[in-house]
Amino acid sequence: MIEKMLRWIVLAGIFALPFIVFIVANPLFFPYITGKNFAFRIIVEIITGAWLALAAVKPEYRPKKTWLLGAFAAFVAIIAVADATGVNPFKSFWSNYERMDGWVTLAHLFAYFVVASSILSTRKLWRRFWLTSLWVSVLAGVYGILQFYGKAAIGQGGAGGLGGRLDATFGNPIYLAVFMLFNIFIAAFLWAESWREHQSGKRIGISLGYGSVIALDTIILLLTGTRGTILGLIGGALLAFLIYAFFNKGANAIRLRMIAVGSIVAIAIAGGGLWLARDTAFVNSVGFLDRLASISIEDNTTKSRFMNWSMAWEGVKERPILGWGQENYAIVFDKYYNPKMYAQEQWFDRVHNIIFDWLVAGGFLGLIGYFMLYISALWCIWKSGSNTTLPAQAGRQKGRNAAINTGTFSLLEQSILTGLLAGYFFHNLFVFDNISSYILFTTILAYIASRFAAVRNSPTLFPSGSIPYMAMPIIAVVAIILVWWSAWEINSGALAQNRALLQAIAPHQEGVSENLKYFEEAIGYGSLGTQEAREQLVQVSSQIAGNQNMPNEIKQGFYALAVREMGLQEKASPLDARFPLFLGVVFKAHGDYENAMKEFERAHELSPGKQSIIFELGANAQSLGRNEEALQYFKEAFELAPEFTSARVYYAAALIRAKQDRLADEILGPIVQTGAAADPNIASAYVSRGRYDKIVEIWRERVKALPKDIQARFTLSAALVGAGQSAQAIAELEEVKAIDPSVKAQVDEFIKQVQSGKVSI
Repeated sequence: MIEKMLRWIVLAGIFALPFIVFIVANPLFFPYITGKNFAFRIIVEIITGAWLALAAVKPEYRPKKTWLLGAFAAFVAIIAVADATGVNPFKSFWSNYERMDGWVTLAHLFAYFVVASSILSTRKLWRRFWLTSLWVSVLAGVYGILQFYGKAAIGQGGAGGLGGRLDATFGNPIYLAVFMLFNIFIAAFLWAESWREHQSGKRIGISLGYGSVIALDTIILLLTGTRGTILGLIGGALLAFLIYAFFNKGANAIRLRMIAVGSIVAIAIAGGGLWLARDTAFVNSVGFLDRLASISIEDNTTKSRFMNWSMAWEGVKERPILGWGQENYAIVFDKYYNPKMYAQEQWFDRVHNIIFDWLVAGGFLGLIGYFMLYISALWCIWKSGSNTTLPAQAGRQKGRNAAINTGTFSLLEQSILTGLLAGYFFHNLFVFDNISSYILFTTILAYIASRFAAVRNSPTLFPSGSIPYMAMPIIAVVAIILVWWSAWEINSGALAQNRALLQAIAPHQEGVSENLKYFEEAIGYGSLGTQEAREQLVQVSSQIAGNQNMPNEIKQGFYALAVREMGLQEKASPLDARFPLFLGVVFKAHGDYENAMKEFERAHELSPGKQSIIFELGANAQSLGRNEEALQYFKEAFELAPEFTSARVYYAAALIRAKQDRLADEILGPIVQTGAAADPNIASAYVSRGRYDKIVEIWRERVKALPKDIQARFTLSAALVGAGQSAQAIAELEEVKAIDPSVKAQVDEFIKQVQSGKVSI
């Protein structure tokens, strides 16, 4: 009875895992990420505890020896060493709320692999599990259709329709795309398996069923607009077809090969046609077509990927054997930051390439360990042999309830599984994993290992040394205690910290003092959200610093806590430029420019090429009255990437304040006619010298370039007043009313001020 109950607990947990994709934990920070991951961890902890109780008593529940089991165990061990010897072991182990990755997740995935490959030992169980996954994909697809028609909100914002990017309940189109990629191939695999088991004439139902799932999931994948995954699907499917066609020995082999070659030609023609039509209205109106057509080495996303990979390689060369530990690419990114990345996100924590991500995290040993998962899986798929001639009648006689070892992979099944692994790997060359793709990949590995072990009759790991069956109740109680303890230790603090953090950034009737209490509580847990809590604290402290209505004791409370905690964060990860920069921002916001300068200089040492840090140095130097020093900082930022407009503007503004007008004109020259020189920093610099004529000159070009820019016309009018050209200012304002009648009242009031001479410039 207890054995049956434990087994059902394990099965219920395994079959519950596909449904966690629907969890959107709004009461938690990063609701699309944290809820799914906490659910995964807790479920795996429960099923692992129940499985251990079973395996301790009965050897048949223990895993079989396979290359995949060994490869997975070795990979987890290598990354454990890499994380322990990395630059921030705590973060490598626990990760953060935004990613919920790290070694703790890898260990849970390995536990899930062991349990699933041991418990799901019959064809009936595996088929039911895969059908469950397909039903989940259908439900996710239906939700995506609702988003397409505007009946459900898209998580990352934006509108539905052909131009939108669907994300269902994943919060990110990329995560939905790879989820659909897996399920498309799973549906194709089950279709092939069922086709083998049914006679001709009785295959219409299964064809309609699996075909409909493939069609729906493919449509949703396309509507995510995720280019790497779309290409992964096309490439994986084509590879599967090519393998099947060229390894097939049947009578129709030649015909299949001709179709395969024709498919390659057709895809090439379609790709060329799409590229030629890339500027047409139709292609531009269909989101995924527009994104596919825009692929080029000159595309900003593509260029940022190449730069990221180049920076990652510099980090790999510095620590080639075991890398930097998981979750530490941000340190590599800062240290080897390419100034030409100025137009991209400033805080990359992933390389967006699975090869470089594991190279940075675990060095070449870690990458080899990761590759061994694929190599072992492919070896198991192809080493088990194929059976393409199994009669349908024989398949039915063996039955769906038969053990896995009643058959081997057919050539078609081998081709589909190989195509899936190839498509998934290609997808990961441009993005990174999340919990849903981790689970599906691990499940595929477990399925391959389970089927291979059964077909090859692999020996059981630890076949002897069982605890007496009579001790099952005691073992079950011990398992319950262990599960409760591990789940509490791993999850309770992180969950409590998450809720406290949400309270810390939420408004309270009691006032901001209540937020301070929650920040103290959140940080006090010391769990995986500590860095996030400290960074949020810095932002709030900086925001309230200039609030004149805020009591000084509240400001000082936030200031003292922010300085202390960000200082501790800096000590915890001394190679990360993010933390001295944040600490410098706190000092600067509260007027302590000297300490701010020290922190900004420290950040600059850690990331010498990042312009955003140099901008802070320049601005802080100006606050200290060290204008010559500020000018040098802005010059440095400009020279790192002269094409960076903001750097050009900051440098020109500093030159204007230093009265180096000729050089300022030279620096601003390339962007004056585009209107980009009409920047508040330029206006402020010229106002400080009373040079309204220069503002008029620059803002006239802005108005020419962007005639409907109302704010630019207001600025131009104000500058004309400052230059003593009130009549022209009024004429300019009259044009504003003609362009946008909604601002008539505002314009009329401004004109009255001009006429009365009461305009404040």
